[in-house]
Amino acid sequence: MIVKSFTADTVAGALKLVRTELGGEAVILKTRRLDAVPKGGPRVEVTACVNQTPAAAASTPVPTSASSPTQPVSALHIPAESIVHKLDFLIDILQMPVRKETFAGNLGRIFATLLKADLPESMAYDLVERLADRINGDDDYARIQMLTEETLISQLAKCGGAKAFHTGQRIAFVGAPGSGKTSLMGRLAGRLITEKKLAVCLASLSQTKVSAPEELQSYAELLDVDQVQMPRQPDQTLLDRQGVDKIILIDTPAVHVPESDVIKVAGEQLARLHPDRVVGVFPATMRSADLFDYFRAFKPFKLTELAFTMTDLTRRLGGVVALAIQSGLPVTLLGNGHKAGSVDLTPDNRLLVRALCGEENSHE
Repeated sequence: MIVKSFTADTVAGALKLVRTELGGEAVILKTRRLDAVPKGGPRVEVTACVNQTPAAAASTPVPTSASSPTQPVSALHIPAESIVHKLDFLIDILQMPVRKETFAGNLGRIFATLLKADLPESMAYDLVERLADRINGDDDYARIQMLTEETLISQLAKCGGAKAFHTGQRIAFVGAPGSGKTSLMGRLAGRLITEKKLAVCLASLSQTKVSAPEELQSYAELLDVDQVQMPRQPDQTLLDRQGVDKIILIDTPAVHVPESDVIKVAGEQLARLHPDRVVGVFPATMRSADLFDYFRAFKPFKLTELAFTMTDLTRRLGGVVALAIQSGLPVTLLGNGHKAGSVDLTPDNRLLVRALCGEENSHE
């Protein structure tokens, strides 16, 4: 078996190289984006394998031995997955110090700050690389930090601002276990009732976790609002009976990334209720790689906006900012972890970015 990697500007270009060298029988093992490359360099890597072709076999010397049968060297059975895994491991090791040493002086310092804040490395690299074209070599750190914040804030502004809450809306909340989704719903309901003077109804789709409907019921009793517990087959008419003079907040079952089938079914059940908005709830304490994994897994829910909980429990807000920018969805709600009843209905992107860039007083 022959295993080779090919790099090009595009996947199509890399595939052309695969066909040219390995032939049409080649099997694609993996494609990956090359994040840290010089300008004008290849941006995509495709790893492919193929059994040795007849032409290659004819031209390859065959080792002989008096004590063993002859066989082409390339016919050794090495698992392709093992080879690809080792290649990825070696590439990551080689790229890591290169990326860390790419930027010198205060640019390197802001790059390290972004990585420490858990901004994805490729995003931090692209950001600092753009900054390098705008500053002089003698610019101090404060100016570089300010330019970094301005860039991130402008990117977040393109996602739009927080959406208003008004009667007649059906707003669903989707999240992972432990994300604080149900608690956020309860806090939001309290704010809408006491401050916005709006009527609220709480609904639940959860059929698996006993504590979820019970927690929602405790909020309903505390706030003196109606609660709707959906049967296994969601019934939209149960929500229709609430009329159009209320905001209906819909809780959904917590789901794990590996449960793709469960997520698909939950998405189909939620769609039967025709929600106007679907809020993806993510804990700010979750690392950026996991945030993106959950966001991709939640595709069947058709998220319209984002909410983050536990924002006061960490200063590593790189994943929060990165997910908002990469998804293009507005951040509608921010919840705290230890302050009872604390939820921000009008999040300020500047505070998130300042915390990300290392400003100590950003949460005060």
